[in-house]
Amino acid sequence: MSTDRRRSTANLAAGLLLAALAALVGSCGSEAPAQRPNLLLVVFDTTRADHLSTYGYGRETSPTVDALGARGLVCEQVWSQASLTPVSASSFLTGAYPYRTGVRSLYMVGREELSSEVVTLAELLSDEGWSTAGFVSAPPMGARYGLDRGFQTWNDDTRKGARARAAMGLGNEYQRRADDTADLALEWLDGAVGEDRPFALMVHFFDSHDATLVPPREFLAPRVSFDLPGDLDQRGHLREVRRDEDRIELYDAEIAFQDAQLARLIAALDRAGRADDTLVCLIADHGEGLGQHDFWTHGLLWGEQLHVPWVMAGPGLPAGARLAQRVRLVDLFPTVVELLGVDLPDGLAPDGRSILPLLNGTVPDEPAEVYAEAHHAPNDGQGRDTRLYSLTAGKWKYVHRPDGENHELYDLEQDPGETRNLFTPDQPVARALRAELERRGAVRGVEGSTEHLDADTIEMLRELGYL
Repeated sequence: MSTDRRRSTANLAAGLLLAALAALVGSCGSEAPAQRPNLLLVVFDTTRADHLSTYGYGRETSPTVDALGARGLVCEQVWSQASLTPVSASSFLTGAYPYRTGVRSLYMVGREELSSEVVTLAELLSDEGWSTAGFVSAPPMGARYGLDRGFQTWNDDTRKGARARAAMGLGNEYQRRADDTADLALEWLDGAVGEDRPFALMVHFFDSHDATLVPPREFLAPRVSFDLPGDLDQRGHLREVRRDEDRIELYDAEIAFQDAQLARLIAALDRAGRADDTLVCLIADHGEGLGQHDFWTHGLLWGEQLHVPWVMAGPGLPAGARLAQRVRLVDLFPTVVELLGVDLPDGLAPDGRSILPLLNGTVPDEPAEVYAEAHHAPNDGQGRDTRLYSLTAGKWKYVHRPDGENHELYDLEQDPGETRNLFTPDQPVARALRAELERRGAVRGVEGSTEHLDADTIEMLRELGYL
């Protein structure tokens, strides 16, 4: 372990000790146990970690996330289990890998939903007495994949919030702008903060996914250098933006707009006096290509599409800490459960692991292995491989294509950008990682399909850019 890493671990351990002592002192002399912490989980869709100022990005895209990290923990190397929303969400909401959740393709609507053999975070917290609610901004995060399980209040009907905008030409009816979703969440939160039981609120923002529904002119104008159309606030979209630099400016502005809505949620906690007893977590479901590896969007397994932010602050966490070790979104479930003081039910064994032992140095300083997968429909028009599986262990990342022989192997220490494929059929590391994928039963023989989809679902996927 390097000197810097030892110093970082020591500082984190000291911070955790101080947090534990403060909690112990605060409980002395009081017979009634303190109410268990609340949870605010905010999900930025399609948001790369390296486009947040929290992670060193040149533009100030995330002042609220920056402040959250300053009073809590920033995880620097966080990797998603998929770069499609329902597959990633099914994993981080259960702590299980996609090959166990039952949700493995965006396109299998109506044929795939969460397995009865996994337990969601909302189910567990509901059973333990939390008031739970989820507000999402687009169908890929919706109930059609079973992602509403355990939420006592759930709102994914984006048409209610988006129909009026669509009627005026503002985007489409299949997504809701972040401020509209935040309004609904704030209305629910206003009642929840006064209850005598803890609450768990998940809020999902979709703006950075595409240019279909953009921030209002007054927010956007100072953040882009290209000319905005005069009728922007009447039509709401910027689908005609084509230059790469303009598209990236727009992407960054949409992240900043989501960050502003996160600020509204945190401000509501402050006004209600609930900021100190609420665990606030900010994550993204996956990243975005932005032209790297000649691919602009997502759905593949390149690093830029899987590297995501994870920033959190609240009870039990040290302030101003940064975790450099590699962790995964599948680790969110067991980590949050531990921070909220909830015991896992007997027999429930998540694939993820709590990251808290990494902070106090009680486990070896070894990078977690990372599994990820992608399943697509062969007729989606995107030109992507229909099935991809990757396993990263140590410095090696192996990408498996069961439909062909163009497998990949990268040395991430020497080639973090994944530009030099070292795969050969007789490469021992590649053979070992492929054998591990097969041992897990991760590689399946069925690809995604659109043949069973109804007209409304096909329209939804087309409007969101998936067909």
